[in-house]
Amino acid sequence: MIKKKSIFLTLALAGMMSVASCNSDTVYETDPSDFGGVAVTAFSLQSDKDVLNNLDSVFFSIDLVGARIFNANPLPYGTDVSSLAVTLTSDACSELKLIESASEGGTANEVNYLTSPNEKINFSKGPVHLKIVSVNGKNTRDYTVEVNVSKFVADSLYWAQVDKTDLPTSLSTPTGQKTVKFKDKAYSLTADGHEYCMAVSDNPYDNVWSKQAVTFPSDVDVRTFTAADSRLFILTEGGNLLWSADGLSWTDTRDRWVAITAPYGDILLGVREIEGDYYHAFFPDRNCPLEKIADDFPVGGNSGAVVFDSKWSSSPQVITMGGHGADGSLLNGTWAFDGLDWAKLSDRLPAGEGYAVADYMVSETDTITWRVKKSQVILAIGGRTKDATSTREVYISRDYGMNWSKAYDELQLPKYIPAMAYADLVVFDKLLSEDGAAVSARRSGWMEMPVELPLFGAPESRAVKPITSWDCPYLYLCGGMRGYDLQKTIWRGVINQFTMRPLQ
Repeated sequence: MIKKKSIFLTLALAGMMSVASCNSDTVYETDPSDFGGVAVTAFSLQSDKDVLNNLDSVFFSIDLVGARIFNANPLPYGTDVSSLAVTLTSDACSELKLIESASEGGTANEVNYLTSPNEKINFSKGPVHLKIVSVNGKNTRDYTVEVNVSKFVADSLYWAQVDKTDLPTSLSTPTGQKTVKFKDKAYSLTADGHEYCMAVSDNPYDNVWSKQAVTFPSDVDVRTFTAADSRLFILTEGGNLLWSADGLSWTDTRDRWVAITAPYGDILLGVREIEGDYYHAFFPDRNCPLEKIADDFPVGGNSGAVVFDSKWSSSPQVITMGGHGADGSLLNGTWAFDGLDWAKLSDRLPAGEGYAVADYMVSETDTITWRVKKSQVILAIGGRTKDATSTREVYISRDYGMNWSKAYDELQLPKYIPAMAYADLVVFDKLLSEDGAAVSARRSGWMEMPVELPLFGAPESRAVKPITSWDCPYLYLCGGMRGYDLQKTIWRGVINQFTMRPLQ
């Protein structure tokens, strides 16, 4: 529609930097009276459920100085923008035309908005030009109208940005490994059956590790290496529980456990055996009555721990998934501890052991506002199933482990990452900037792998105030077993959207 403005309203707007109208921003950086009755004050797409639900809610910015109208948050990948009707609000004018980009060798189609406000316009050929002539015919203004569509799947998890390197170790032929995050550093313990090496890095992105031989009181089960808030723990092959403040000097607690289940703050949770029965164990000991574990509670092979706060609990919770029971059977349960008790949340994962898990985020498009948002999720990757086969599937939970589903194709591992179990998944933020930080990392020992995503690309950020640096959460998939063979690699992955300069 066309809305007339009084001279009083125009003058009132002269001192404003910007105003919002409906689902558009109108940006003034000079006196709006300079535009002499040719200002576009609101722009939106008309509803069309055949294209997208809530299409009329897509937010557009209007740059009066630069004569641009655009949606800073692109529409989802693959959206058809070849036939869209628009809604305009402007000063009273004598001419208002939308002119499509011309096809090669063809003529440009024109739409007279004053006489045909509902006529469809093709935005797929490039920017559409909007020509507006003031009501007295003295002033003319040409705008560029862009309906931006994402060039990639926003929530795609890719493992293809210079993303493969060797496990950090001084051992020539390691046969076991465990990597944990402890005090904001990565600790990677490797073993070859005779010796042990502890590698530590402030941030694996830069691939700089300090490596040092470590000695234990007796042989240890490397896969039990666990980080609590202020101490590291591990079990010897005989079940003795050891602790360390730095990963190098180890002390025997004199406790004998069957398994370490998870850390909870600075408390360690596990399982001990007494006269053939299995009980929940704690370190330090809570001096409370012994409690037998449930028949389907894991005594080994369960995933790493994920700690979170939720609106349904007054204290933090820690969860762990899968594993094997005391009878050796594989389990599909997700178990949670709230500081007092263990409870089974669900049995929605496939029965398996050696899941690699992490608390992470995905980038999704809100189908009401069509803005890209971040959602907190838990990812479970790989594992070994009941037929002893390692998998490469990725599962996702959006409700802290209550429900699980196989992640959509864009979140699955690429074909060049092998199926594996007992890998470790850790997350570290990397400060990215526009100075080529990601490119410089190629000189630090990472190997570039092929990109498998459709139309991978990084669109221009359209922030009003440019952002020059931002934290990007990278996932590191470390080690893993394929059969009886250790995978001596670290894969680095990230949600595609997070590598791009934020819009605001």
